Amino acid sequence: AGGIRMSTETAGDIGTASTSTDGSSKGDADLSSVTRRSLGSQENLMLPRQYGPHLDKKESPFPQMNHVSVAVLSSTPSLKHLQSALNDLMKTHPLLRCHIEGSGEPEKRIDLFQMVREGEPDPCTFVSSDQIYDVDDVLTVKEVSGDTNADLDDSWKSSFESSLDDGSWCDVNKGPLWNIELHRTSSDASSPCALLMKFNHAISDQSSANLMLDQILYTLASLDERGSIKDAATVPQSMPLSLEESVLGTKRAFKDVKTEDVSLNTVKYVLAKAAEGSKSPVILPDSITGSNEDGGGILGALTIISGRSPGGDGSSGRKSTVQFRKLSDSNTQALLAKCRANGVSITNALTAAAALTSTDFIDGGSSKKDMKRNYKVLQSLDMRRFGDQLDKCETVSCKAGSMDLMLGPLDDYSGESIRLQGDVDLENKFWDLAKTSRDQTSDFIQNDGPQEATRVFDFAMTISDMNNLVHLSAEGKDTQGRAYSAGVSNVGVYERQKGVRRNSNADGERDTIKSKHGKYEVQEIYFATSHARSGCLYQVSTMTVQGSMDFTFHPASPIVPKDVNAKYADAFIDLLELVSGGERTNPTSTKNENKGNMIMNFAQSNPLDNIPEWSLGTVAAALGLVGIAIHWDAWVQFIDNFKIIRQAVPDDADFWSVLNFWILFAVSHPILQPILWISDVLHGSPGPKIADLVPATFLLGNVVAISAVAMSKEIRNAAGIFALSAFITYVGAGLDGQAGLGDFNLQLNDSYKGTVVKGCPTYEQVRQPSMDNFDLEKYQGLWYEQKFHDWTQFKEVYDTYLDIKVSYFVVTIIKRERP
Repeated sequence: AGGIRMSTETAGDIGTASTSTDGSSKGDADLSSVTRRSLGSQENLMLPRQYGPHLDKKESPFPQMNHVSVAVLSSTPSLKHLQSALNDLMKTHPLLRCHIEGSGEPEKRIDLFQMVREGEPDPCTFVSSDQIYDVDDVLTVKEVSGDTNADLDDSWKSSFESSLDDGSWCDVNKGPLWNIELHRTSSDASSPCALLMKFNHAISDQSSANLMLDQILYTLASLDERGSIKDAATVPQSMPLSLEESVLGTKRAFKDVKTEDVSLNTVKYVLAKAAEGSKSPVILPDSITGSNEDGGGILGALTIISGRSPGGDGSSGRKSTVQFRKLSDSNTQALLAKCRANGVSITNALTAAAALTSTDFIDGGSSKKDMKRNYKVLQSLDMRRFGDQLDKCETVSCKAGSMDLMLGPLDDYSGESIRLQGDVDLENKFWDLAKTSRDQTSDFIQNDGPQEATRVFDFAMTISDMNNLVHLSAEGKDTQGRAYSAGVSNVGVYERQKGVRRNSNADGERDTIKSKHGKYEVQEIYFATSHARSGCLYQVSTMTVQGSMDFTFHPASPIVPKDVNAKYADAFIDLLELVSGGERTNPTSTKNENKGNMIMNFAQSNPLDNIPEWSLGTVAAALGLVGIAIHWDAWVQFIDNFKIIRQAVPDDADFWSVLNFWILFAVSHPILQPILWISDVLHGSPGPKIADLVPATFLLGNVVAISAVAMSKEIRNAAGIFALSAFITYVGAGLDGQAGLGDFNLQLNDSYKGTVVKGCPTYEQVRQPSMDNFDLEKYQGLWYEQKFHDWTQFKEVYDTYLDIKVSYFVVTIIKRERP
């Protein structure tokens, strides 16, 4: 389906023997049917698809994205019945009995930084046979030390936290890509237990985990009652479609249609994503950055694209830290009523709560007066609900997507102001923010945002090594792998999801999931994906079960220490209880006044904070637009020449070698210009010199400039935008021939002010008038007449010596030797 190889063939037909669950090869007489499908782009991100140049350096493979879900049950099943239920589960769902084949390596990488892919002869592929894994390969029994509910909780909570970051249990090339733990205090059926499921996120999302849990409990209850499965799940289930196929339709992935489906909405989506960076959302607390720096920005992005981690390696020691909380059923219902009264959804309220609670902790305990920040909140989406909606969640797969919300600017301690004062006006600020979330979500959906996000991401994953970009960001000290201020994943009401299709409803409506099957009642469900390597600064995942909301708070430590995460969780729940009008179980306060701190008092009186927001940034952006407008004709000519070269050079290797050479000089010269300018300023600065080297006035100027940038977010933003504007303008001048032939001429046809200069000139073309009366017969030695004719050169050459390599210049040499 969808142009992705998804056939059902015997292993003999494809020339391979099937493999038994113990890894031994089975003979041709006992071959099982095999289903294959290449992974989609989103699945390749989660798996993850590896990066050959990284592995060639003997580096550790990129770790898998882990998804963990736990259900606390009222009763403990017999081990025999649980094993039977798991066997039934594997027979039903193809991805629960699959492994991965294929390296995912491209045919070749064609750019300077080894990031752009071409071709994929050996794609990562799901391979699922009718043979299920041995139940011992997927089930682990954890005998709890102790017999109380607290002992049980300690057991599964410890395993939950460690499992988020540890994927060592999963060998994707052998499978299985999932695992389940039974935590029990005893084998007594009347005792509670916990079922903890672990997944490689490429095959699962929480809707899939819910589907599996319901099927397990149904089977257990049926086996307890009658010794067999009543109304079994429909088998066989088809291999699920990829996310891209489900949303965009079959044969609509980028590899199938290229740019055919690109529309105005696609362009608008890309521009909107680019504009998000201009708002400089906070992604790290001040305790990490030392200021209100966002840790990323344009420079960080360019650093990653060039194949390096921004700020160097900063990934060591990060791990998930987890807190579990519950919003009571009465408060959950009160919150729902308040949401309906304000015309928003529960998810809108949760994203507002996440942003407001983040304001209470973002300063790292060093409060700053009148500080306002923007918050970029990652809102998870079930992509089955969008586009063509081809996947109906009848079998296990991953359809997890997301969208970005930009909330703010918000004052530091906005959440605490609402919680401590609790008046109507402050609560209205909460609901106004929830409505902003609602409006952004509605706009995203109405403008086909889910489809465009899928399309753009599919394009990026297809042509580039996105997993390596994620790795470089995760390794960077400047970003610490953070891309969002906060994240919210709300799966909704457990009992409203549809269950697995059964023989009795093979062609009709499926039954909904039940929170109770027989003696097995679902008391709590918590779930999370790991954000230790990359993701959100603060992250919360939640689902409503039996009327109450179960919350998991799972950021990365030490960015968010364990104690801070606990305070964040308490403040988050307290804020929801307050705005719901329900009972407040644990009123909280988080503020640190920092009285008597002279440094903080100075920061609080910072006069640069009075600069109007976006005043300087707007001017810097306007300069960039003016620079583009001035050289617009040159840019158009460059694009036309680019197309001509592409047509004339069909070989990709030759074409990219030319383009990479152009990029090298287009980028290096604008970088060198300010360095040389600073050198001129250094040597030309007046006044006494420190250590007879650096003029005092130059050093003082640097202190003033660096302090201004450090103390003012507006100046920082403007500096970044101005640097980009200057870069674009300078390159435009090079394309337009306005920077001087010996300075910076970048046009591809080498034209200069209307005169085309091509090839190496002859001696007659470069001969100077001073040669007219020059009598060579009167002189002995070697004579050189030279002229620059190379657009790669620039004016800051200073002295040129005759022993320089002539390969760098076009040189005409007149030579006469005498005895």
